[in-house]
Amino acid sequence: MPNALADEARSMTDSELGEAINEAYREVFNLQFQRGTRQLQNPMAMRQARRQVARLRTILRERQLAEAAGTPIEPLARVADVEEVDELEESAESVEQSDDAASEEE
Repeated sequence: MPNALADEARSMTDSELGEAINEAYREVFNLQFQRGTRQLQNPMAMRQARRQVARLRTILRERQLAEAAGTPIEPLARVADVEEVDELEESAESVEQSDDAASEEE
């Protein structure tokens, strides 16, 4: 199941990811403080914040392991080159034309 937060984190640089991890830890600390003073409105926020920390640290660790192994991390989505898009459009047009010609023959 795709996770938008993980996708966003994977698009971050290492320094941005480090800052996001620090921010997530601060959020966990603040929520723990609120829980201790009985001011926490949403108890699920604790779980979400801890999971966000784990998610970010996992992505950072994946990068470290990939770097140590010497294998590049594949991006989630690759932006197609303009030439590739043109080729795909041309092939789609030729398929449509051949479908039109086949339907006219019938």
